[in-house]
Amino acid sequence: MPVRFHPYNPIDALEKIIVKDDGSPLHGEIDIYRKLYTDLGNSEVEWDVWHDLKLPEHSDISNYYKKISAQIDFLIVSRFGVLVLEVKGGAVSFADNVFYYGRNTNVKMKQDPFKQVEGYKYTLKDLILNTISKCFFCEAVAFPHVDYPFSSRLFNVDQLWTAHSAFRYGDSIEQFITGLFNTTKEKHKRHFRTYQELSQKEISAIKKILSPIIQDRNTFLRTDSSSWLGVNNLELLDGLYKNSRIMLEGPPGTGKTTLAKAYIDKQFGKRGIYLCWNNLLMHHTKALLMEREGNDDIEVTTFFRFFQALNPHLSYDFIADLNQNDFYELVRTTIDRLEAESKLTPYDYVVVDEAQDILDRGLDLFINRFTGFAGKGLMNGSSLLLYDIDQSYLVAGREVAEIADLMTDYFTHFRLHEDRRSIQNPDIRKLAAHLLEDSSIFDSPSFSTLYPDIKIVKHKSLEEVKKHLVREILLPMRAPDSSLKGKDCVVLIESILLNGNFRGLPDMHYQLSIRDVEQLSANNVADTANILRYTSPLKFKGLEKKNVFLVFTEPSKLNLYQLYVGITRAMVNLEINIVC
Repeated sequence: MPVRFHPYNPIDALEKIIVKDDGSPLHGEIDIYRKLYTDLGNSEVEWDVWHDLKLPEHSDISNYYKKISAQIDFLIVSRFGVLVLEVKGGAVSFADNVFYYGRNTNVKMKQDPFKQVEGYKYTLKDLILNTISKCFFCEAVAFPHVDYPFSSRLFNVDQLWTAHSAFRYGDSIEQFITGLFNTTKEKHKRHFRTYQELSQKEISAIKKILSPIIQDRNTFLRTDSSSWLGVNNLELLDGLYKNSRIMLEGPPGTGKTTLAKAYIDKQFGKRGIYLCWNNLLMHHTKALLMEREGNDDIEVTTFFRFFQALNPHLSYDFIADLNQNDFYELVRTTIDRLEAESKLTPYDYVVVDEAQDILDRGLDLFINRFTGFAGKGLMNGSSLLLYDIDQSYLVAGREVAEIADLMTDYFTHFRLHEDRRSIQNPDIRKLAAHLLEDSSIFDSPSFSTLYPDIKIVKHKSLEEVKKHLVREILLPMRAPDSSLKGKDCVVLIESILLNGNFRGLPDMHYQLSIRDVEQLSANNVADTANILRYTSPLKFKGLEKKNVFLVFTEPSKLNLYQLYVGITRAMVNLEINIVC
């Protein structure tokens, strides 16, 4: 037949498939699905229709609601071009430039559907299908249950399909779509833009991008790593929506946090908690989520802070110093006490970032009791775990990998391979992997040949390090025409160099007490001022910067873990300063 749906749903079972979170049918989308099925199915033109298509990015153009992801009701492709269709079911009204559900402005819509669909169009045009040259894109809105006149000067009525306006197109949604393509293309001609019909080769390319073939359910074998996050994780993002408990494993740069934000978007109106490993990551995440509309109901904290708040008689330092076994016992006894006092209220969903650091500290107990119902959150709760086993590889006596494997019995597991990550400089990720196998790599005479884009600078003192950082970073940052900005840089300093003194001389805190340099903290982690900031690798864990400058003593087994974490924080440029 001339129309193909992606995915195809049995036309008689849509009420059980296209549903809201509570399981009730989405009648607006169901009616449009059937209308497209019938009208396009009798067409002489070949059509492809994607329903409920999730995109992991959102263009900055026409992004009125500061979205990081997009969820398209219907995407329709033919030789005429690409049409994005937003659907709002039920009665709809419009007053004072605001859309409402109900005939009499009963409930305000959170988003203007015309602005929504315009943003989705630009996301497709600029980020997803940008390799399809001269493809024509347009957008439309459908109110399938509005059987009364509906118009406004604030939107183009030619872009709106309603039950009342259907007669203008002979009750054919195909005529509405083709008419919209024609009229919109005519408007573009006024600006000297003309569009040819898409070839079969171009249509096949669009279909390949929007419906990538996944050979292994746990592994994404895509060679174009730069487009991985933008295009090729559509199936993974769809998996986030279809499954209630997900473990997402991957090294830095694979887009785990971006996917977590997309997951949170889906939990609109639900009560959630986002657990971080450290304070800087916590405050950074808070700042990100504050920009997102609808994320008012999510609590962001660290695992340690969460249990310290439930045990105010214990100091934070005491709790943070507990080993994994003692912390596990603290989690267990806290849960037992809360349940005995009827004070334990489960969250609707949980997100855990850097989960490898708390997998063996009672995280399974937490998920089981603080999500789901009847104390069985591992089986019926909603949770997303982000983790990277390598980020805890040097912690002796811990069984993180084994516990992660046990947890997969309760979770859908996705693995993002290191060599498929999206944004990190290949030399940086190669060095991180090499370091795990051979810690003497920095002394190798072939280092500069193996890693030409990574600079190693050796110094005799911390004073030399300071002068180098001023000359190589601060002075270029201060230049008015420089592309190097403080917001894109961070200096990560080995902990031993921040402990008050080093070799009987003042530490790096003292050395960096200069203008335009300050320690990274909860108050400035989201600040974009042109200031160079520094901290330790462990405090920066979970965060990233384009340009990372490491300051370390000679690499050894004692600092190898910190060095590994520091290296993996760099996205584009990495410089390693070693104090001999």
